[in-house]
Amino acid sequence: MNEQERLESLSPLVQQYIGEQYFSGAVIALSHAQSTCSKAWGTTAMQGGPLDGSHLFDLASLTKLFTTLAVLRLIDTAMVSDQTRLLDILHFPDPVLATYLGKVTVSSLLTHTSGLPAWYPFYTRQGESFEGILHDILHSTPLQTGVVYSDLNFMLLGMVVSSVTKLSLEQAMRSLVFEPLNLKSATYHPKRSRCVATEFGNQIEKRMVSERGLHFDGWRSEQVPLCGQCNDGNGFYYFGGVAGHAGIFADATDVLAVGRAFDSKRGTFLSPDVLTRTLHDWGGGRGFGIQYGELYPNGGFGHTGFTGTYLYIHPQRDLVITILTNRLHAPVVQSINHIRIEVVMQLLRSIAS
Repeated sequence: MNEQERLESLSPLVQQYIGEQYFSGAVIALSHAQSTCSKAWGTTAMQGGPLDGSHLFDLASLTKLFTTLAVLRLIDTAMVSDQTRLLDILHFPDPVLATYLGKVTVSSLLTHTSGLPAWYPFYTRQGESFEGILHDILHSTPLQTGVVYSDLNFMLLGMVVSSVTKLSLEQAMRSLVFEPLNLKSATYHPKRSRCVATEFGNQIEKRMVSERGLHFDGWRSEQVPLCGQCNDGNGFYYFGGVAGHAGIFADATDVLAVGRAFDSKRGTFLSPDVLTRTLHDWGGGRGFGIQYGELYPNGGFGHTGFTGTYLYIHPQRDLVITILTNRLHAPVVQSINHIRIEVVMQLLRSIAS
């Protein structure tokens, strides 16, 4: 069985989950040894046209892997070190930030061990500076210990990339990641006509904001699905679509290319030393930007995105798998973690047989 046939064999499974309205469409792409292929199922929206492999998905937190690669390139070129203190790059004058962020390093941001809280809707304080809002967050929320998966870590890493390169984040990402990896579709500003629909407004974040006793009156309409706009609230409302934690759109081919950059068997993008440190489990199943654990079976690693995206990498098998769906574009939003694992396990069994 070749790689394309392996993807074809997933059709009953994927069609079942489309029928159960987990998502309107899915693209699964596979890079194994020297072969790369993809297959699309379903539609771009519930009432949309046929989905194909060239459509762009809102990658959500898979953006963090792009940001990770940008940071790692800076480490490789000695422009920064993984042990560089955040405040040696971002010179926040605020004494509260100096006190709380004094020990935060590039490494602790990459591994989510900075202690920063998981999330805060910066857009509820539109017009205020990031530093000012962060001051209040840290003043009221003590730093935590251990691993706390936090969007704030990668917001700050995006700022680090921009500051070190003296470029906008978008320009820096193009120079450090998009162009060296020869990415053809990756962008912060996609054409709507090429994008897959996501959520109807920001219904989930609206609840999260309300639960925190906060207020925001700039929500996008819930009457039509978001399409070509960053789903993430902070990414869209506060950062204007360009941030270190979310905002990139891409097709499955480009996501595979990002995955291959973490594959030690194809180790040309990063030096062996940096790649070794990147793939080390520094605690809590976290490497530099990447995650280990039950979502990545048989010793793989990768990352997920809230919109329904997923990347799985297994260097020992010379294998990269991406599963791109629009799970937020559904009558009832459901977890698709079991689907991710099921697809990967079926492909692993097929390759091993």
